[in-house]
Amino acid sequence: MNPATAVSVGTAKPRVLFVDDEPRVLTSLRMLFRGQYEIHCAQGGAQALELLRRQPVDVIVSDQRMPGMTGIELLRAARELNPAAMRILLTGYSDLNAIIGSINEGEIFRFVAKPWSNEDLTATVARAVAAARASLAVASARPDLPTSEMPASAGVLVLDDDPAVFAQIQAILGAGYRVHGATGLEQAVDVLARERVGVIISDTRVQDQPVVALIGTLKRHQPELVAVILTDRADAGAAIELINQGQIYRFITKPIREGHCKIAVHSALRQHQRLAQQPELHRRYEVEPAVEPPSASPVKGLLDRIRALRVWASGRA
Repeated sequence: MNPATAVSVGTAKPRVLFVDDEPRVLTSLRMLFRGQYEIHCAQGGAQALELLRRQPVDVIVSDQRMPGMTGIELLRAARELNPAAMRILLTGYSDLNAIIGSINEGEIFRFVAKPWSNEDLTATVARAVAAARASLAVASARPDLPTSEMPASAGVLVLDDDPAVFAQIQAILGAGYRVHGATGLEQAVDVLARERVGVIISDTRVQDQPVVALIGTLKRHQPELVAVILTDRADAGAAIELINQGQIYRFITKPIREGHCKIAVHSALRQHQRLAQQPELHRRYEVEPAVEPPSASPVKGLLDRIRALRVWASGRA
């Protein structure tokens, strides 16, 4: 295993790298986490990349707004140097483009809003460290599928209240993919009950209901399921919720571009197959603990059906 790409399994403590252009912030983070981890600090992206070229870390926590190199630019480059490391982005709600870019290019484990709560940040870093260690055994043990191989054994579910979106995606993907459509949450669960679905493509809201609770529950009970979000709404708060509570894999913006859609879905199906074959990786895509909706909520019954669906699917298997 290349020492430049391995996480720090041989060290007594997990290694955590904090990146910020303000020395006082780095000092505060070092004080907050001292004694728990082997702490490394970098004052900016260039310094962080130089450190990663010398040694791997388990977790990278980076600010977004830094001169010279933004947090997402850093995490994109860090993914190449140290792919097994978990990546956390500290960001404000105004950084929508950074948020979408970090999902599509940096595969962020969590967003932490600034100013952060020390309790939330320490818990998030602890989860990231646990995920890095849990997935270490398979981080480089098996190669990804060749890009030319299309894992078509699992289907694709398109969830959008506009039926034309399903028709458009079905036409873009062609006959080589099994594509199912649903215009509401109930219909989507019906499809999941009878079809093997590996990727769900959904708008952020369907029939005026946010899908984050649905996606999050599906991810908790079917961790190999991969979610791709379609949106024409510039909502940074919703994007942060979808990654933290649903671990969405990619964003596709509307109007849908054929090439972008095909690449995203193909990659998502490959990710589904990877997660199905290597359950040790599930911790890397773990969602935040659920906030149970009120019993009167129309979503509550759907979430209960999903939980029952997982038991039924396991029993059938």
